[in-house]
Amino acid sequence: MDRKKYILIIGGIAATVLALIIFNLYNIPNLNPLQTDDIIKEGNELYDKGQYENALSRYNTILFLNPNNYTAQYNKSNTYCKKKRFDLADSTYKNAAEKYLTENQAKEGIQNDEFLSMTYHNKGNANMSRVTTMDTIIQLGETMKALAEQPNATQSAEYKQNYQKLAECLTHVQTAISDYKNSLRRKSTSDSTRYNLAYAQEYEKRLLDILKDMTPPQNQNDQNQQNQDQQNKDQQNQQNQDQQNQQDQQNQDQNSQEDERRNTDEKNGQKDQNADLSKENAEQILKAMEKDEENTLKKVRLQRDKNQQRRRIEKNW
Repeated sequence: MDRKKYILIIGGIAATVLALIIFNLYNIPNLNPLQTDDIIKEGNELYDKGQYENALSRYNTILFLNPNNYTAQYNKSNTYCKKKRFDLADSTYKNAAEKYLTENQAKEGIQNDEFLSMTYHNKGNANMSRVTTMDTIIQLGETMKALAEQPNATQSAEYKQNYQKLAECLTHVQTAISDYKNSLRRKSTSDSTRYNLAYAQEYEKRLLDILKDMTPPQNQNDQNQQNQDQQNKDQQNQQNQDQQNQQDQQNQDQNSQEDERRNTDEKNGQKDQNADLSKENAEQILKAMEKDEENTLKKVRLQRDKNQQRRRIEKNW
């Protein structure tokens, strides 16, 4: 088959499929509250049966028609947890809390809010599920200490990998601590949340103890750039030093020449000719100005005499 015809056929099929999808999306009927509840109920039943993909499909149907449905967001988050997609669960729990507060603005600072308490509690659990076990953290810490004693340890692949893993664990743990605290602000009597908070704080302490003495690794590009910057700095300093030395030498040579000239003048009994010449020039200029002034005065007197003579003649007429 001709290549161009093949491309046209594939393009036509893709355009048709896209048109059908758009048509179906714009022709989905609006659901009333009872229908919404029925679809969520179906999703929950599928969830209980372990059919998580089908459950997600039901929750997504609700969210497509009403993105602010926080109940569907919350149930979708729980489903992600079952699928061990804790990263998606974290963001979806966050969306559920935000949508809930958008619809219930009066509950922004209220306590004893069961929905928000559960949402933040589960969000904290999702983040703690992204953290490796305590035994693994301790083992990684011991490995990091051993690697740190080796030359150029921060450049080794194992060091970088372990450091990154511990740093990511710390980020998830600290996010979970914030989540548990938010949960307790909504329901301070939750013993399970308080226990989880203490558990997460113990993780945080262990991770901070390991990482506080560890040097963050540098990638090769950063190291190369650092070396280049240092080399440029050294070259610039050397150029500045060379220029300063050259200037100092020039000043020294100039001073030596001046001293030598002065010594020669003193030996020959000569004075500074520049001063005498300047004085002589000044006297010549002054004499020229005086002569010009005298000539000008003569012209003025002559013109004055002529005017007086003319006035006398005119007066006699």
